[in-house]
Amino acid sequence: MSTVAARIRQRRQGLTLIEVMVALAIMAAVGAVAVPTLQGVLGLKHRAAAKELAQTYTWLLDEAALRNVSFRVVYNLDQRTWSIEAGDPTTMVFSSPEAREKFDEELEDAMKRFTKREIEEGAAQEIEAKKGRFSGLEGLDIGFETAKPLPDGSLFDFVYTPQYEKEGLKPTKDGPPEDPEDEAIAYTYIFPDGTAEHTVVRISDEDDPRDGWTIEVLPISGEIRMTDALIDPEESLEWIPEEGPEIR
Repeated sequence: MSTVAARIRQRRQGLTLIEVMVALAIMAAVGAVAVPTLQGVLGLKHRAAAKELAQTYTWLLDEAALRNVSFRVVYNLDQRTWSIEAGDPTTMVFSSPEAREKFDEELEDAMKRFTKREIEEGAAQEIEAKKGRFSGLEGLDIGFETAKPLPDGSLFDFVYTPQYEKEGLKPTKDGPPEDPEDEAIAYTYIFPDGTAEHTVVRISDEDDPRDGWTIEVLPISGEIRMTDALIDPEESLEWIPEEGPEIR
């Protein structure tokens, strides 16, 4: 092999600076196209999850009236799941965290009047019934999965009802607790008369809370709204007067 041919072959074994720069430019262009596409797919997942939840509330409003039962949606904010339970049509809900706490304290005081054996024999059944008994949907012949997980990359930013604080219930700050009883679980209710508890649920991207969808269930009318905007629960009800009209 001649010296000239050997030098040419040696040069061809590597890449020139220009070739490297062209390869990097191609990779950057592909990345610029792929990243927005990936973000778009995740955005569609968030929207699909919110739409399914909104449609479920619409369906539950009809089913509650048809079957004369109350439904509640159970949100496990730490496990990122939601499920449906059915219960007593006379179930009570509360207008504030303080009202709920007072009710629970009164029930606890009433239960202390009974022994463990009396409770097991049903002596406190009337008091226990005030808590509202809810269970799965097995007896209602409803084809619905027990628990629905959010898509990968999605989370419940918060769940608001008047039973919780102004900012609603949020997931546990440092991740799911070791004891499942300590998990952040929120309940919202739908009633047989076609009304629902005022509820605001925010489903967000786990890396960017600004990217997500909000479902709002209005009280009285039961209207369901869905938007990509972040809703302040208090501001959404500013149209309701604090006092009723005077009757003369």
